[in-house]
Amino acid sequence: MSENEKPQGTGETTPQSPEERGQQIGATLAAVEEAEARRAATPAGEQADRKTHRGVIIAVVAFAVLLIGAGVAYNALVPGAEPSLSGGNVVTTTEVPTDDTDPNGNGANAAEVGTTEADADDTNATAAPEFTMSDAEGQTLTLADFRGKPVLLNFWASWCGPCTSEMPAIQDAFQKYGDQVQFVAVNMTGMGGETEEAASALIQQNGYTFPVYYDVDNSAAVAFGVTSIPQTYLIDADGNIVAGVRGAMSESVLEEGIQMLTDGATS
Repeated sequence: MSENEKPQGTGETTPQSPEERGQQIGATLAAVEEAEARRAATPAGEQADRKTHRGVIIAVVAFAVLLIGAGVAYNALVPGAEPSLSGGNVVTTTEVPTDDTDPNGNGANAAEVGTTEADADDTNATAAPEFTMSDAEGQTLTLADFRGKPVLLNFWASWCGPCTSEMPAIQDAFQKYGDQVQFVAVNMTGMGGETEEAASALIQQNGYTFPVYYDVDNSAAVAFGVTSIPQTYLIDADGNIVAGVRGAMSESVLEEGIQMLTDGATS
């Protein structure tokens, strides 16, 4: 017997090559598939197959209903966060100096917006904080210069998407109520790298005609504690804050605010 021959009758099995194992597995799977096909061809098999399909369909439908129900519940529990008007006590002033030269501009200089319990007089009116601003010609004005007429004060920047989204509504309101309400759109010059040039270009490109002013020395940002934009304040003819909105205004919210100003002016 040669060295490469194995003795017979010892019970040892010759190892299979990978190819042989693959062929054996393939043959086994083919046999299983053939048996399954024969079973499915019988009445009992067809009935079992229909039950399986119904079970799958029911599971899919149940899962879809579950997803829809979850969506409805989410919408009910987490309604859309459309900005709405809030009361007059909506401003916290800051003691940060207006000559701060931080390169981040107004956003870095402003204090956190909150509420204040300070009252302007015995009627609990909240006086609007005073600040200075510049017009397109470089002339300096103050908020007090508009006293005697209701004011819609809006803080914005050209890079701010929510700010630009509400501008068409502000333009429409200006055209409709500009003779009754003073519109004061203050650009947050310096905030987030904002420049007068970028702001002016946006206004001109869109044909907006409402009055635009520039917070070139951070005076408005400091006075109103502007840390996020847009923000809008409704100020009556006596200089008191009637209400405020943080976030982009819808046309309905803007209309509601204008009516608060005009109704107060005629009452």
